[in-house]
Amino acid sequence: MIPVVFLSITPEIMPTLAYTIGNSLYLNITNRCSNDCSFCIKYNSRTFGDDDLFLKTEPSFDEIMAAIAAFSDFEEVVFCGYGESLIRLEMVKQVAAAIKQHYGTRVRINTDGQANLVHGRNIIPELAGIIDCLSVSLNASDAETYMRLCNTPFGAAGFTAVCDFIRLAAATIPEVIASVVRLPSVDVEACKALALSLGASFRVRSYYGG
Repeated sequence: MIPVVFLSITPEIMPTLAYTIGNSLYLNITNRCSNDCSFCIKYNSRTFGDDDLFLKTEPSFDEIMAAIAAFSDFEEVVFCGYGESLIRLEMVKQVAAAIKQHYGTRVRINTDGQANLVHGRNIIPELAGIIDCLSVSLNASDAETYMRLCNTPFGAAGFTAVCDFIRLAAATIPEVIASVVRLPSVDVEACKALALSLGASFRVRSYYGG
């Protein structure tokens, strides 16, 4: 596993573990990430809207479930905060299974697609039956652009791994979306063609500067 670092927080600020966008409930369970993307929102703002997403410590299972219970009338639960949720793979699996058991709702993970490299194995089969959708940040149509934008510690192998992750996921998970952020250096049409060739659907995300 590659080394990852917590982002700092001042003691007086209470971080948000769960927040809503539309009819979706988002879970913020880690600030650790395997990439260091130049366009990441966390470098411009510690908040998303009114929610402070910088964690001092990573929440426990009970804390995450309590945060979910504070909300009602959501149509899906999404693992997405200021870090890469699949770094905490066992926690994601435990929480996702509990969500399915107690709420029966759709579960999505927004991910950088590096989990197989981080954990040293194909983790996608472990998500089968508890994850309905994977939204994978493809971010580029070639390794050179990917390395420049995402500052991946894996080098060119990082881009190859993301493509492999999308392809493997498309064969196992009901819905797989490959996404890119609309930036001047990103060839959106080339990214779309790549995403479709890997078996995923495609989405363009707007850049959020905080």
